[in-house]
Amino acid sequence: MSRFVKVIKAIEIAPGGMKAVEIDGHEIVICNAGGNFYAITRRCGHMNAPLDMGTLDGTILTCAMHCAQFDITTGEALSGPVETDLSKETFSPRVGKYFQDIGMLMQGVRTHSIHTYQTRIEAGSVMVDL
Repeated sequence: MSRFVKVIKAIEIAPGGMKAVEIDGHEIVICNAGGNFYAITRRCGHMNAPLDMGTLDGTILTCAMHCAQFDITTGEALSGPVETDLSKETFSPRVGKYFQDIGMLMQGVRTHSIHTYQTRIEAGSVMVDL
């Protein structure tokens, strides 16, 4: 059953911008992709980072934490985190062990697609179907 709720005025987000809102317990990011508005869950499908802290390029949102990418039109996970090659870096044994342990832990973390919400514009406001 559809229940569209007014979340913000459309003029609050410039093209290419994003804004986080919380409505009825739902953490949502409203994205303005060239004048088209999309709504996605706020948390990254990789490690739960806030996606509104990332960057929006067209309809591709890149998470600020590990650079996982998502299509805001479908919620599809397009890529997992960017791997960092630290093999040429010199660290103290303790820091080196830390990065080795983190690398092993990260191998088991998957990147999942994110939830999208249907949107529409009414009287200059972005409405989201909760």
